[in-house]
Amino acid sequence: MANFNFIQMADPQVGMFDRFSGMDPEAAEFLRKNGLNVKDAPKSEGLKQDRANLTTAIDQFEEIKPEFVVVCGDMVDTAGDENEIALIRETLGAYGEDTPVHWVPGNHDIGVNNLIPDSESTAKYRAEFGADYYSFDHAESKFIILNSVLLDRPQNLLDEHKTQMDFLGDTLRSRDSKESEHVIAFMHHPLFLNNAEEPDVDFDWAPSPPNQPDGYWTIPLERRAPVVKLLREAKVQTVFAGHWHRNHEASDDGLDVVVTSALGYPLGNDPSGYRMVSIADGKLSHEYRGL
Repeated sequence: MANFNFIQMADPQVGMFDRFSGMDPEAAEFLRKNGLNVKDAPKSEGLKQDRANLTTAIDQFEEIKPEFVVVCGDMVDTAGDENEIALIRETLGAYGEDTPVHWVPGNHDIGVNNLIPDSESTAKYRAEFGADYYSFDHAESKFIILNSVLLDRPQNLLDEHKTQMDFLGDTLRSRDSKESEHVIAFMHHPLFLNNAEEPDVDFDWAPSPPNQPDGYWTIPLERRAPVVKLLREAKVQTVFAGHWHRNHEASDDGLDVVVTSALGYPLGNDPSGYRMVSIADGKLSHEYRGL
């Protein structure tokens, strides 16, 4: 029985500090009324704060010595931005030369207008970061990366959506339960924030951002339900996610959804940070660590 730890992080979203800092007070207050904890702060020019967060995190990773790192999406604020991608490559990309770094697509990485993926945006993502859904094994556990942006808005890529669902089903069904100590899934969007059957509506404590549809933070029920069914059948216990820029945990009938706050700009009360996950003596545990 193997004991090891890994890092799960989300939303470094390089460029967001520049976009959200120095905001007009009225605009900031409007966002706060919509559940986004925007801070009153002087303008942070360029990518200085993003670089500081990334380098601080990597310094801490060097001390932790994780087996691997999983980045649950929104590596950049603007898909395809050369300066933002360059900073990711200079930091996490360089760290990945010695410790495996697994990328998960977020809506800011693969979605047109940060929302809906299409064939061109998906091709660009794959050229930059590799496959957008895949699995890998480590020690006695299996890890599954899913493209939740495709689950959220598949209308331009219906064939791809079916292919990903086939991949998920085949991967889970082909697993011998005796061979894998744990099966853990990663995606950008949380599957749910309260329970697996929740409707596509906003909770008072989790309103969607302005100009976004209700239920923005999670996967719509129509496409969530088949994923949950497959995960339950395979006795998957934990799904790690990001997207919400704050920490949150929900559990439904043995399926845990763990949302990790942003390594970049947080929108809740937790500071920027990452999650350390440990598997020891057959048990999974995790803790959030602020920078």
